[in-house]
Amino acid sequence: MPALRSSLRALTAAALVLAAGAAGAQTNTSSDMFPTRAAAEKRAQQLKCSGTFAMGDHWMPCQELNNYEKAVSTKQ
Repeated sequence: MPALRSSLRALTAAALVLAAGAAGAQTNTSSDMFPTRAAAEKRAQQLKCSGTFAMGDHWMPCQELNNYEKAVSTKQ
């Protein structure tokens, strides 16, 4: 089951990156994927959100994907 979860998170991350590119978004989601939770927490502070979430083997800022998307959309 953990392998399936990891695969689903990786697919979600890929879909997010593709959707952002298709929509012409200026944010680069892959640049907000960090190898450590601490690095993602630092970025969360910059985005004025809290928490982190795992995306495959990486960490992303904000408590969940919806919060992250809102945070980066207000930064543009």
